[in-house]
Amino acid sequence: MISIDLCDGKTTHGNIPPERISEFLLAPGDTPDGVQAAPTRSRTARSKASSPKTTKASRPILWVDVSSPTKDDWKALEEEFDFHPLALEDAQKQDQRPKVDTYEGYLFLSVHAWAGTTKPTDDLEAVTHEIDIFLGPNYLVTIHNEVNGPIAETRRRLQQNPEHLRNEPGFLLYLLLDALVDEYFPAMDELDTEIDRVEMAIYESNDVPDFKPAVLLKKRLLLLRQAVSPLRDVINQVLRTDNPALISPETRVFYQDVYDHTLRLVEQVDLHRDIMGGVMDVLMSQTSNRLNQVMKTLTGISTILMSAALIAGIYGMNFKNMPELNWQKGYFMALGLMAVMATTLALYFKKIKWF
Repeated sequence: MISIDLCDGKTTHGNIPPERISEFLLAPGDTPDGVQAAPTRSRTARSKASSPKTTKASRPILWVDVSSPTKDDWKALEEEFDFHPLALEDAQKQDQRPKVDTYEGYLFLSVHAWAGTTKPTDDLEAVTHEIDIFLGPNYLVTIHNEVNGPIAETRRRLQQNPEHLRNEPGFLLYLLLDALVDEYFPAMDELDTEIDRVEMAIYESNDVPDFKPAVLLKKRLLLLRQAVSPLRDVINQVLRTDNPALISPETRVFYQDVYDHTLRLVEQVDLHRDIMGGVMDVLMSQTSNRLNQVMKTLTGISTILMSAALIAGIYGMNFKNMPELNWQKGYFMALGLMAVMATTLALYFKKIKWF
């Protein structure tokens, strides 16, 4: 489904039919703010040679959002925007690594929004939603399959405060990336709380440590690292784009802010991974210590039983010349000797804290 919004910096208009896309695109030779715009008009629009010259300031920003695209939607994008076949092929393929490709007159971006974990066996494709983006001189095209939080948040900001939007699609892309990065922070805060809880449980409890919560947290941190690290590289590459027709120097400052946020996310993930590494080391140490204590206890019990077995074994040899065999109180004497040796060994092992 194709949803189209227009914003002229003062108001936002929605429900624009797809067949009207060509009316709002810059034609070859248009000069947005004195910068030569690259050809981005559709084949239909390019045939209208009588179309008057316009400037970027006179053109509204066109946001084309395609949700769960069909074959007709792909065909409409190809006809109206004349995107490169490789770019359309990348947009149709899901679960690819985030990246930025530069084409003549526009950028193609592939980014991943955080969707959250539901099962311990989730992989990166299950916890993120891919968003494919085309950024042109006066348009922004977003393509996604699932209901997407950053898209909804960007549309809400656009509809509530259209006057805050600069008259350029680069600023709209900034709003989208900013909303996308912001969705990672609640997940990071939740992980931070759970890590603190696991640490407290390990350091304060005397029970046998449970590895499962720590392993799950470590995997979630790994998934976050896999999602955030490529996103940082994408924003850094967009920040270095030297095409003022797509991203003006004034808007570049906002991208720097988003880039700083991604750096902070990566640093937090790395810090938490180090913390979880320490937690896993503590768990292993506790388990090893408990195993050593169990081995000491079993060794002490074995020694006590061996001392009793030694006495029983001596008097169980049945030699005729053993005077104690005919002694009336020999049985009770042997039991008493066993009890004395067992008690002595038990007190000794308790003293050296084996029990």
